[in-house]
Amino acid sequence: MDRNPTPTDLTLDAMKSVVSQAFLGKFTAVFPKLFKCQWKTYEGQKKLFANFNTDSNNMASRQFCVGGNWKMNGDQKSIAEICKVLSGAALDPSTQVVIGCPAIYLMQVRNLLPCSIGVAGQNSYKVSKGAFTGEISPAMLKDVGVEWVILGHSERRAIFNESDELIAEKAEHALAEGLKVIACIGESLQEREAGKTNDVVERQMAAYANKIKDWTNVVVAYEPVWAIGTGKTATPDQAQEVHAHLRKWLAEKISPQVSASLRIQYGGSVTGANAKELAKKPDIDGFLVGGASLKPEFVDIINARQ
Repeated sequence: MDRNPTPTDLTLDAMKSVVSQAFLGKFTAVFPKLFKCQWKTYEGQKKLFANFNTDSNNMASRQFCVGGNWKMNGDQKSIAEICKVLSGAALDPSTQVVIGCPAIYLMQVRNLLPCSIGVAGQNSYKVSKGAFTGEISPAMLKDVGVEWVILGHSERRAIFNESDELIAEKAEHALAEGLKVIACIGESLQEREAGKTNDVVERQMAAYANKIKDWTNVVVAYEPVWAIGTGKTATPDQAQEVHAHLRKWLAEKISPQVSASLRIQYGGSVTGANAKELAKKPDIDGFLVGGASLKPEFVDIINARQ
């Protein structure tokens, strides 16, 4: 039989509650956005995606999405300055903004940016935990308030030799764990000059399609490798041509509904100077920006549709 609680028990419970609340209060004071952004992240975004119009003839039906990929750049001071600029800027409210920062600074960035700006890991592994030294799991990203992850970037493919299959497995697991995925594809200069652009992006998309069944929380980023960090940019017509081909492939291989609703970003030396012309193209639904996302001109890129 359970005994009735004694005054001592009640005093201990009260002390535990005080200590617990004090710890929680101190933690939330240091990392308030980790708590404030949770509701907006997981419930608000669901409503956002649920309200998408899938009319393929209306580019406005796909919310413009601009991602900033800081790559292996920044320190606490410079990141605080960038976050201050973004937090104080008048950003187009109809454009979704996501910042991909080095893993070690994810908590800092989530804490400094408003909840309206998403935060992304730059990579994650295909399982939730285990003996994988140096890797980060989607569960870990979610644990520190991160909502997105960038996968399949050309640097992961070319420098770290990640295969189409591994990248697709990573995307499958990240989605299953509740993250949104920016799924990167793109051809090299040699492949472009050999006329293999369409073949390459189709192969990379097919690998994703073998693993992804629900595309609701996926944004595809087309990044011609020859235009990343080189100062060269695909012309608006060149970019639109590949994006239109991708949308046609999606309609034929997956479904017209996915083709109409899936957002396809362009990435490759996007700047404040060329963003507006690129943004006018009907099948370009945003940008994944590298170097320029570390500069004040990133605000102009976010506002390219205004």
